[in-house]
Amino acid sequence: MSGIYNETFFKNHPAEAEGPGVLYCVILVNKKTLERECIKIGIAYGKNWKDVLRRSRGFTGYEVRIQKVVHSTLYKCWKLEQQLHEQFKHLKFSPTSKFGGYTECFQIDNDIIRSVPKNI
Repeated sequence: MSGIYNETFFKNHPAEAEGPGVLYCVILVNKKTLERECIKIGIAYGKNWKDVLRRSRGFTGYEVRIQKVVHSTLYKCWKLEQQLHEQFKHLKFSPTSKFGGYTECFQIDNDIIRSVPKNI
């Protein structure tokens, strides 16, 4: 589960670390089967749900249903993302269609959605 963000990135780019970030929890709906397939937990640079939609354009083969969005610094969002990925690693899911970030997908489980706080 490694993207462009990690501790070294934030150490070397402190302005990015303090920039605006959103953590999102979305359900991905398979466009072919119209079935809810999985939950994706990820982060995006930005301030609101519109930034999540912009990021989701890359989720080839899926429609996005936003469940929760949390706003904070990009670094705090990344830390929460890492915590949630670790907490729910036992529910890991490999989606039918692969896309950038597909390793951040999980089985659909309401506990995952409930675990995303309203604020960081």
